[in-house]
Amino acid sequence: MKRILLVIFGLILCSNVFAKTKFSEIKKALKEDKYGIVEPYGVSPLTSRKAINPISISDFSIIGEKSIRFESNHGECGQEPIWSDCENDRERVELVFKKEKWKKERWYRFYIYLPKDYNSIAPANMSLIQWKRFNPSKVLVMFQHMHAGLTFNRNGETFEDSYIVLKSNEKLLGNWTEIIFATNWHPDPQKGFMKVWIDGKLKVDFKDRSNHKKEGKELSLRYGLYSSFLRYYRKVHNKEIHPQRIIFFDGVRAEKNCKKLLDKNQCQKLTSQTVDEYELFEHRKEDKKLVTKRISKISPNSSKVISPSSLISAKLIEKCKSLTKYGNNWYYNKCDELNSK
Repeated sequence: MKRILLVIFGLILCSNVFAKTKFSEIKKALKEDKYGIVEPYGVSPLTSRKAINPISISDFSIIGEKSIRFESNHGECGQEPIWSDCENDRERVELVFKKEKWKKERWYRFYIYLPKDYNSIAPANMSLIQWKRFNPSKVLVMFQHMHAGLTFNRNGETFEDSYIVLKSNEKLLGNWTEIIFATNWHPDPQKGFMKVWIDGKLKVDFKDRSNHKKEGKELSLRYGLYSSFLRYYRKVHNKEIHPQRIIFFDGVRAEKNCKKLLDKNQCQKLTSQTVDEYELFEHRKEDKKLVTKRISKISPNSSKVISPSSLISAKLIEKCKSLTKYGNNWYYNKCDELNSK
């Protein structure tokens, strides 16, 4: 009987901890920063019910008086009827926003702060900001934290994977970072575009399709801490426990165009810039720390960055040749897509 009472008490305690900061309070704090045309929907259903302090409101801020603090700890994985993060080597705490439509121009702004003593889980994947399309549910793009620092990832579920370095860890950790991302989520390569400015400097300028050709009619923003492929961290660092991860978000806002997001002078400064070169990061699951040769400087006119479809490396081509055609590994490595190009 005592054991049953302890279990019940533990469940009540966990529920109360999770409910410390209600979503209505979070939404109110976001509204104070004028979140714009993309409305917060709720906390991800895959946030663990036993999470200690997943999302809270902080006085540490760069815009206004409040920011949103996210915290992720070892074992804080959630599940829903058709998916389990626990069974798929993932942990996440994210805010999810209501659906948006494709073929519409959008300008997004974020301020993020990773503490100076931030505990990286690289080479495991850490998504800080992502957009997903629906039917089927697949990732479009991600802003990730990696050995190379903050990176922009056109995700392999929609494009060929590529990682553009936006800000090194030396400059990223312990400082607020402003991210402005503009796109129109368009499937037509003649109309689509993606632009990213970091702290006012243009770092990404892609003119190509910015969505799936057919399956990206609806999409949604979510941000926070989303860890995946955690086994890479455990194996490389020879550890069983994942470290605590913390990030702050502030001033998150989305608008239809630059002038609604910023003032005229700021927009002029941003849109008059060009990209001199890209830093392309090669992610390796076996790397314990940053290997400098994994970062290569590339001209904006290089075939490696002009088109999402041209980001297939020579190594992948050779790998596909060695696999059984149309087998499981063939599909896992997207060799069927490569074969059709």
